[in-house]
Amino acid sequence: MVSSIPENSTSLLRFFSPFLDRKFQFPSFEPMGIFSTIFGSKPKQDSKEPPKEGAAASGISFGIIVVLVFAFKSSILDANNIPSGSMIPTLKIGDFLFVNKMRYSFRMPFAEKELFRIDDPKRGDIVTFIPPATALAQEESRTGIFAKRFVKRVVGLPGDTIRITRKYIDTKDRGRVHFALIEYKEKGAEEFLSYQPKEVPIGKELSDLDNLEATQRALFKEVKPGFEHFILEGFEDDRRAHIFEYCDFLHGCQIPEGQYMVMGDNRDDSHDSRAWGFVKREDILGKALIIYFSIDWKDSTCEYKDGQALAEKGPEIAERFEGDALDNRCHYTEIFSSHNSRYRDDESRFGWIERTVRYRLWRLNVRWDRIGRILE
Repeated sequence: MVSSIPENSTSLLRFFSPFLDRKFQFPSFEPMGIFSTIFGSKPKQDSKEPPKEGAAASGISFGIIVVLVFAFKSSILDANNIPSGSMIPTLKIGDFLFVNKMRYSFRMPFAEKELFRIDDPKRGDIVTFIPPATALAQEESRTGIFAKRFVKRVVGLPGDTIRITRKYIDTKDRGRVHFALIEYKEKGAEEFLSYQPKEVPIGKELSDLDNLEATQRALFKEVKPGFEHFILEGFEDDRRAHIFEYCDFLHGCQIPEGQYMVMGDNRDDSHDSRAWGFVKREDILGKALIIYFSIDWKDSTCEYKDGQALAEKGPEIAERFEGDALDNRCHYTEIFSSHNSRYRDDESRFGWIERTVRYRLWRLNVRWDRIGRILE
């Protein structure tokens, strides 16, 4: 009797056919091998992965980015910080500012060589520039990676005749100050004009200065075309020794063509054109644009409890930290009353790091109200 195979048994035969063909030899149990054998599927081949970037290619890409960033910084928009007090209170120690390097000229990246001129500085502009060799100390350089750059305000244009008259002025907040009145006579003009200085209340403008002497100077405003700006004047007259070295400012000194006279707004603490001469047009690199960050490190005022009281009462009367509180807040070289601050000039890099970690980071103050300030 021959039995018939049901129609639905076809699938079973197909299922068992591999076993029948192989005489019921069981497949090896390799990973996924049993399923490949049973279903007759071929094992998957490894997919080809795209080749990974080599270290050389990554290094080249990073190098290109670095070059572009520094080229942008060199020719278009530079970032600078203010380490000294010559421009107080317009620029305070610890300010970080952007400088528009294309405001006056387009320069070759990295070389600062002027390729073509766009405009010339105006009266009152805050400019960055390559200082004359006579303005630098022996160890400082005008060229190279660590080249020295200055930030000052333009007070005299080519062809101007500048006259500086010194006189005593009695002020409300600071008593008698020795004021250096700047007057200018434009080329072809008959009369001298002044920048119309006027005393203003100190308010809170001097309450966050990291410069002990500047907190005690009188605050004035001068008028430039279209705006006013602060200046400081005190009793000192430390520029007088240089006044006749190269130009007679007492009777009038004419600025040569293609050169500019620059000064700091902190008039008694500014190493400027009164001492070392005028700045050539080709050495003016850019115009200060905006303050993008500002930190008061309190390196020179850390022992005083309140900056406003220091500005109002003076360093001898204003309340100070004492004992352990002073030791925890100030490095010994930062204490004004100990007269050790002069030793900071010889501070090593490790010493600066140690002083910053132990003291400066814990007392710093961010000047939030200065961030975003447009400079005039």
